[in-house]
Amino acid sequence: MTALLLSDALVEQTRRQLLERDVWYGLSGLLVTGESVARHLTAAAGLMERKGWDPQLYAPFSGHHLRDALTSTRDDGMGDADTQFVARAVLEAILRLATGAPYVDYEVWSEHPVRTLDEVLAACRTASALALQHGPGPGQADGKALDAGER
Repeated sequence: MTALLLSDALVEQTRRQLLERDVWYGLSGLLVTGESVARHLTAAAGLMERKGWDPQLYAPFSGHHLRDALTSTRDDGMGDADTQFVARAVLEAILRLATGAPYVDYEVWSEHPVRTLDEVLAACRTASALALQHGPGPGQADGKALDAGER
């Protein structure tokens, strides 16, 4: 999977999953905006790309994988525990639909020996774009599910 290719049908399925309000609540119980999740994912992808953190070059738990990039960018103030938690949910929704598997742990997926940096970056960028398009906006803090037209 050199590019994260999602058919229109899979994009629609992902979009519907991301419209569920509970996806967007962080560990603190606060609603997280799609924009803040997108910013965190984009920063993590940028870090991995700048540093050349290719999963094929580093062993798991080496400190050079997607999990580490999300943590590093969180520690640098480009996200927080809530955006990292929601980023996981968005990434895993995309990966489940892309692979057809009922469950995919993004950490295990991104650290697999066959995974390439391009694949990890594509997953981050796809998740970022979908979060930006379908995540809650700054003024949406009520408990209802998102309508298809809301952002």
